Amino acid sequence: MKWFCPYCWHEVTEKDLKCPNCGADLESFHSMDFDDKLILGLKNPITQTRMFVIELIGRRRVEKAVEHLCQLARDSEDTYELVTIFNALHAIGAQGALECMKELADRKNNHILKKHIEQLLG
Repeated sequence: MKWFCPYCWHEVTEKDLKCPNCGADLESFHSMDFDDKLILGLKNPITQTRMFVIELIGRRRVEKAVEHLCQLARDSEDTYELVTIFNALHAIGAQGALECMKELADRKNNHILKKHIEQLLG
């Protein structure tokens, strides 16, 4: 089985206490809050895993993930990922989430995304 650092996604061994790449304390991960672990999952390089994390953050309405979701949306060009991010932001519904949605709706030149946002926001 392969193991990866949950902070930088560099390959580690099961016995590593610190990540040899980023120096993160791997033992502290076990005591982290579940929502904080989900936020770390937004940096997962595997698209399907990242999409699952985004959806779960939306279902759990994790307000502290809003800025992380907004940054991911700013960096992404993947329409499906952007729609999933916007669904999560809409589900969270915090003021920052709505502001981010409006900002990025104007910034992204993506007709599918704009149509989806119009349907979400009414």
